[in-house]
Amino acid sequence: MTAKSAGAIALGHARRSWAVALASVTLLILLGSLAAAIVYSQTQSHAQLRTNFALRATSSATLVSEFLKEQAARQQQVARRFLADPHVSPTRFELAVSAFGGTAAGLLDSRGRLIGVVPSDPALIGRPFATRYRHFELAERGQIAISNVVKSAVKGLPVMAVAVPYETSRGRRVFSVAYRATGSTLNAFVSHTITYRPHHVLLVDGAGKILASSPKTSASTLAASDPKLAHAVARATRGALTDNGAPTTFTTAPVPGTAWRLVIAVPNSHLYNSLTGWSSVIPWLVFALVTVLGVLLVLLFARSIADRARLTKLSATMRRTAQTDSLTGLNNRRALTEQLTRAAARARRHDEPLSVLMVDLDRFKQTNDTFGHDAGDQVLCTIADCMRDVLRGGDIYGRWGGDEFLVALALTDEAGARTTGERLREAARAVKLDAIGLPDGIPLSFGVASGAHTSPTELIREADVALYADKTDGHRGERRERRGETFTAR
Repeated sequence: MTAKSAGAIALGHARRSWAVALASVTLLILLGSLAAAIVYSQTQSHAQLRTNFALRATSSATLVSEFLKEQAARQQQVARRFLADPHVSPTRFELAVSAFGGTAAGLLDSRGRLIGVVPSDPALIGRPFATRYRHFELAERGQIAISNVVKSAVKGLPVMAVAVPYETSRGRRVFSVAYRATGSTLNAFVSHTITYRPHHVLLVDGAGKILASSPKTSASTLAASDPKLAHAVARATRGALTDNGAPTTFTTAPVPGTAWRLVIAVPNSHLYNSLTGWSSVIPWLVFALVTVLGVLLVLLFARSIADRARLTKLSATMRRTAQTDSLTGLNNRRALTEQLTRAAARARRHDEPLSVLMVDLDRFKQTNDTFGHDAGDQVLCTIADCMRDVLRGGDIYGRWGGDEFLVALALTDEAGARTTGERLREAARAVKLDAIGLPDGIPLSFGVASGAHTSPTELIREADVALYADKTDGHRGERRERRGETFTAR
């Protein structure tokens, strides 16, 4: 064997060694990626179980809310039918109350005085009662109100009440029916909330008093029933805690239309039971069996990732296209409407001024008719460039339609908006388009509307009216100029 042959053989071995090493490293990386995918999948499965857990609480809270709404609707119906006469006898009132099986009830006149009470207590009749209970106050203002746990007026029993307003010939009255704080109906809702065993499901009012529970508890408050859970719920709407040494997941859901909350806590060993045992081992057994096919699986996964990225990019492109005017590159009407709605909500929330400019190009149709649509497009694009130069980066602006543009100016009053409009008008006038008959720039009119608590629709309407006035004044000025008169622009 010659030295040259020996060198070639050594080189070949080295190359094969490098190839094996590279293949081994590649295989390890691919298998590592697959292992990471399994871990990620299991993590997502845990997250999905937590999400389903929270959704279960939300749906149960919604069912409680719907039950209370139906109860309130029945109370209003009975009240309008039996309790609308100028004078309601105690017998008639007790008959109306008996239809609901309540523990106590009260009827207030239009001045907030008690004109009926169950159990009967003549000493309370005629007394001002509207300010005694929060739910009475809300109902006096015309709202259906669900109380927290309160003491009944006559016997001082812990009850929750449904108070409804209704109109009569003597003005607005309030009919309130109170039920035991731990009523069987609410317990039925709570006991069917979740199937995991063991569990803690509690329906509590705004003060943390228990309205219903599963399993049943003799404690009157969440803090007394489960101090750790009460502490955790006070800090977050969902999360984890350790209860009697066992990791536990909890979630809460507000009951719409009330100050109540539904609180659910389940040990992790039961919540994640479907992901333990063989169900957690099988993926790793499969991983061991498909090691030889690892490369193919990773390639398929990579293709899936690429497809997902392509779809995401396509979705983003479509979303931008749907919100961008194709000619000027500005926001289109849809995007303007969405952004203006958000800006108006922010202005109302913080009591900040918000102004809207409605901009319209003068003699645009004349330019189109005389020089063609390409000239009109040039004018629109030029105005768009003027807006980019004049307006602030945080301003909302775009093409509203045709030759109309809309500008929304946050933290700007009417005077500031008018100043901005004049700057935009000056910028448009400074553009010389001799080739399309606009040697003195692009004439435009604008209307201004301002307000901190005005709806977007109203702001646009007011700006439109102001725009029409501006265009009318501008046209008068042009006629005066043609007659040689002096005219001062707005």
